[in-house]
Amino acid sequence: MRRYRSILAVPVLMIALCSTACSAPVANAENVDGVRGHWLTEDEALIIEVMNCEEGVPVLCGFVRALPGAATDPELAQHATELCALPLLSNLTFEKDSNRWGGGDIFDPEIEQMYQVYIQLKPDHLKVRAYEGSEWIGETLKWTAVESEVEDCATTEPSQ
Repeated sequence: MRRYRSILAVPVLMIALCSTACSAPVANAENVDGVRGHWLTEDEALIIEVMNCEEGVPVLCGFVRALPGAATDPELAQHATELCALPLLSNLTFEKDSNRWGGGDIFDPEIEQMYQVYIQLKPDHLKVRAYEGSEWIGETLKWTAVESEVEDCATTEPSQ
């Protein structure tokens, strides 16, 4: 009986140690570097650039860089100047334990309200979780990576 337990205990212990120590550095490295870039919002209205808030400081912010939805939404087009370069995400810091960026805020320009937020890199999208008070009560959005060159709305002429 004692011999049987020792045979089971070793693999279980190795699996437990490796599941936290072996895979964590790889996942963290992807999450840290992978969230920076351009992201298309779920409704395809905005492209957000996620970047360091300040050079050399590991805190992320996100700004509106393009408004692809303005081509089909007259109301969005009407507010394009106000939305361009608007900060939507602020003060996100990396949380190793949960492998995500959290502790920050997201601004909803449609209703002009600020929410708490965390973002987490998934294999095919960026999970954006906005909430008020409790993470369990909120809204989850899926932003997709923009692979092509993004023409910054601040440098383009408004269409007439």
